[in-house]
Amino acid sequence: MDSDGDDESQMPSTLDPTFTDFAPGDRSLDSTLDSSAPGSEGGSSLIFGRGGDFLSKYSGVQRELDTGKPRSRKKAEAAPPPRTGHAPDRMHVQLNSLLVHSRTVDKILQVVEAHFDSFNAVNLITALHRLATIAVAARKGALRRDARFKRLKHRLSDTLRNADTGVLKPQDLSNVAWALTKLGLLNAVLCGHLSEHIMRTIAEFEPVNLSMTLWAFARSGFLDEKLFRAAATEVKRQLPDFQPQQIANTIWAMAKSGFVDEELFLAAASLTIEKLDEFQPMNFSMLLYSFALAKVPHPQLFEEVGKRCTVSALSKATSSPHIVTNLALAFSDAGVINGEVFDALALTASDALSDFRCQQISTLMRAFARAGVKHDKLFKKVSEAVVLRLAEFEQPDLQDLLAAFQSLGLSTSDIGRAIQISNTPRKESDLKMRSFAAIFVVAILVVLYCLRLRTH
Repeated sequence: MDSDGDDESQMPSTLDPTFTDFAPGDRSLDSTLDSSAPGSEGGSSLIFGRGGDFLSKYSGVQRELDTGKPRSRKKAEAAPPPRTGHAPDRMHVQLNSLLVHSRTVDKILQVVEAHFDSFNAVNLITALHRLATIAVAARKGALRRDARFKRLKHRLSDTLRNADTGVLKPQDLSNVAWALTKLGLLNAVLCGHLSEHIMRTIAEFEPVNLSMTLWAFARSGFLDEKLFRAAATEVKRQLPDFQPQQIANTIWAMAKSGFVDEELFLAAASLTIEKLDEFQPMNFSMLLYSFALAKVPHPQLFEEVGKRCTVSALSKATSSPHIVTNLALAFSDAGVINGEVFDALALTASDALSDFRCQQISTLMRAFARAGVKHDKLFKKVSEAVVLRLAEFEQPDLQDLLAAFQSLGLSTSDIGRAIQISNTPRKESDLKMRSFAAIFVVAILVVLYCLRLRTH
């Protein structure tokens, strides 16, 4: 299985009989979990922002391990009741610790193989979440075929089908939704069972749980209108408590799913304008893209965000190609042709075009063409990049890019010559292959003819 190359030789793979009992209410493992969140940079999740405390139920033991000081009995007795059913025993705490600190897919699966029969619901969800966090896209197919992983999936299905109301809390359910989506497993059956549990406890969901759950369902392509309607009501109630990334993800999920609650969109726009200083380019680019996708006009939001779209801000942002592409699509699709914004986007892209994927380059060109905006420097740079990276372009992306050039009356001669040159060796090679095949056939026929003469 895949490995990130980290040395785990110091991490225990067996259970420790002296391990401390669980004491609920402590969240000291949160920093470890947050740093492993998907897309994390600098310890916070790029996707969910400030929402890394997803697996903190059993984290109370870490402080004792770090400090060497046992928790006082009085403090443990005074702690609030655990969030699920009953307090887990020492074994379940250790299993969660092993899973949380496993840094490769194979290490997680080793823990699953050795201790699966002892897993409770939290251990199960932790294992799935860690696998979804660590597994790279190219290896997810192999992971889904692994017998150990299949055992996790079947146990999860049984848990969702049979668990009583309240046993699985919002944190559990949002983790499950996110993990299944990242692993490509949120099918209709699992979606149905999961949705039922979410609906029963939707009033207990916090902003991070709501945004994560809606994101997962939208990303998986399952629109449960009843669920989205209930979630929208809860989002509107808690909207002032949403962080910028949670606002962006929630609005994107609704736009992507096709469930557009206009009242919620307008409330999100007003809150964004009010708190725009707290929004990073990734946040507001996703938000504007979502408004354009949902076809909800909001000129003031586009105007205020447009003021933040400077070359300095965009070029310094993480994932700049993604941000620039989203903004170009948002402004062009919404019909908001802001010359200063498109100039900033063009200059930012021109200086960082090597960082753009071919599909992003094609999408960017389509957005500029739709907006009717020519930018000499950008289009010259794109033409040069296409010539150099022609082999990387998929045929549909290349066709869309050429169409964008032509719609703006721009020359495609350099790209056309590159295409012609790239095809020429292939034609010569094909001709040589056909000639070789013909010679080979003739040689076989000659040999057969000679053998026939000898037999006579």
